[in-house]
Amino acid sequence: MRMAKATRYGVLAILLALQACTTTPEEKPSGDPAELNLQLGVAYLQQGRFDVALEKLQKSLSFREDYPEAQNAIAVLYDERGNTEMAEQHFQRAIKLDPNYLLAVKNYGQFLCRNQHFAEGEALFLGIVADKPAGSDEAYEAYVNAGICAMAVPDFERAEGYLRKALEMQPNGALALYRMAELSFSKGDYLQARAFLQRFHEQTKPSPESLWLGVNIEQNLGDERLRQEYTRRLLSLFPDSVQARRLKSS
Repeated sequence: MRMAKATRYGVLAILLALQACTTTPEEKPSGDPAELNLQLGVAYLQQGRFDVALEKLQKSLSFREDYPEAQNAIAVLYDERGNTEMAEQHFQRAIKLDPNYLLAVKNYGQFLCRNQHFAEGEALFLGIVADKPAGSDEAYEAYVNAGICAMAVPDFERAEGYLRKALEMQPNGALALYRMAELSFSKGDYLQARAFLQRFHEQTKPSPESLWLGVNIEQNLGDERLRQEYTRRLLSLFPDSVQARRLKSS
């Protein structure tokens, strides 16, 4: 298994989780028009209905162009559609409007790393570390994101340094544990990858990605029993996942 050089890092999921927009397109919200259209735009974005989401987010900005949350949301939409030029413009506008808008800073940092602007992306994450209290959730997440960015270079030594700093802050941090398992696998250190993945699964429920990683770790270690166990769980828990289809076709 090769580690993907560039992934979306869950930008859309982060946007939706932190935006806390609970409106669905079928509901009739109330409030100021900029906020209402933002909520509807995010709801359509969540459904993958990009055209109508774009219409709602553009309408939100027509009411309030200096709305950093709407600027961030439309940047995510453009990023999802592959329009990197427009995405970058709107991320930058969101941050210029509110330099302390951490969600936009994180999304923009991830965007930069995905588009191979590694130094700029890492610098944004390290700026968060410098600005936030040592050991805070924000600093922990920033170190993880810096590690992911360094992995994409790839610069495994620097990536491991960032991830270990994250684990010093939160030894049981699931995201850092998973990324360390990925990193160890990429380096060919399969025993260490197994250990980090097992720690990850002790902290949170498995995902298709984590079970697929387990299959590949155990295949390289030659442990047929554990490989079959990961295979069984992947096929039973996530039968329609990309990873399960890949397994069935192999």
